[in-house]
Amino acid sequence: MRFMTEFHRNEKLAKDINNTFITLSPKIESPQRIANFKSISMVGSMYKVLSNVLYNRLRKLIGSVISYSQSSFIQGIQILYGILIEIKVLDDAQRLKKRVIIIINQS
Repeated sequence: MRFMTEFHRNEKLAKDINNTFITLSPKIESPQRIANFKSISMVGSMYKVLSNVLYNRLRKLIGSVISYSQSSFIQGIQILYGILIEIKVLDDAQRLKKRVIIIINQS
């Protein structure tokens, strides 16, 4: 709770919150060579807790804040839908011999 309170009070993450620890775990009993190990990446658990809390809070209101055209942020809509729509528009324009202008906003 202290971590969550500090996050909300300061609106900043601690510098090392997203550190990842890598460890070797043996694949077999009594490993003798490096090939007998597998690496495991362990992300700090506090980061996972914070991201889950934020996700559960935002999930309830994200639909009223994000436009439907920003499809990657709407539950049930795949991030590729926008690209598929663009391909369809270009395909139709080419088939009908129509000119199109595509504006990409990367701000």
